[in-house]
Amino acid sequence: MKRILSVLLLQCSLVFIAHAQNDPVDQGMVQIYGNEEGAAWLNGGEPWQTITKGNYMAIEHLFGTPLKTGYVRQYYILIRRSDNMTCGDIQFRFWFSWANKPGHEFQISKWWGQLWEGGYTLVQIPPTMAQAVKAGLNPGNPPDWFWRIDGRIIGCGSDKFTSAKISAMYLRAIDYYQGNTPDVKLNEDGNVTVGTRYVLGGTYGDIAVRNGNVGIGSYNPQAKLAVDGTIMAKRVKVTQNAAEWPDFVFHPDYALPSLDSTAAFITENRHLPGIPSAQQIAQNGLDLGEMNKLLLQKVEELTLHLIQQKGENEALKARVEQLEQGQASPRKKKKTKR
Repeated sequence: MKRILSVLLLQCSLVFIAHAQNDPVDQGMVQIYGNEEGAAWLNGGEPWQTITKGNYMAIEHLFGTPLKTGYVRQYYILIRRSDNMTCGDIQFRFWFSWANKPGHEFQISKWWGQLWEGGYTLVQIPPTMAQAVKAGLNPGNPPDWFWRIDGRIIGCGSDKFTSAKISAMYLRAIDYYQGNTPDVKLNEDGNVTVGTRYVLGGTYGDIAVRNGNVGIGSYNPQAKLAVDGTIMAKRVKVTQNAAEWPDFVFHPDYALPSLDSTAAFITENRHLPGIPSAQQIAQNGLDLGEMNKLLLQKVEELTLHLIQQKGENEALKARVEQLEQGQASPRKKKKTKR
């Protein structure tokens, strides 16, 4: 009985040692995106957008620890994202920037949450060498292997209200005994991207930067500064083109609109000539510099009309005084005769 127990214990020890020797070996993680850049903002209906700001060397070079016999190094990408998506998925691709060639494409599912919520997704990816070979790159020219990562929303049509934030990306390597490597699926869309839109503050941020435009509470700024809210300031300075400033109203050759023509225009259009209508303001917004210029022009035109009316009033007053004097003179003469 003792021999049997000893044999069993020995077998169990050997099995335990074998399993321990074949345990996965985690090589750690390398962050390739996040923190400094903020979160990349994706909208439905848009083409690829570059997520990573820089280009990276081959993944294999980032994890240089030698492999144990019988092990395969499996590579993963860990992505933190948040979204308001009720359709589609988030798709990513590697792109070899220097060689202008496609790399592996993959996708992750939507989070089904809010843009200020989020979670992590881990996806296995093929190594850079396998992608480069599939893309037909020259193995002897390592710079051709420098890559970036693009992203986009798919499966939601042109719905631009569908949005996702990508706030961090990490590469991870784990050595598995008799592990596997996924097949490379090359992207076929070509190097078509839009300018990257970043939201400062990561998942919870509300300051967006895209193509040199900054948005506060506005995640798709169409101007150098777009603010969705109230701005408080002690002073606002708007520069103007001096040649367009309405001093020209006081030029002798200026054709001052008559009050009759202005009245006719108001009757027909319900706003002053040269001033945007309420509909135009609703569609295009209010340009403070332009509106101040137009209002000053109207004030200057009114000033000219007042000056004209003052001259006409003084002429009328003088005429009335003459008439009054003419009527008073006969009375004085009659009194003298008496």
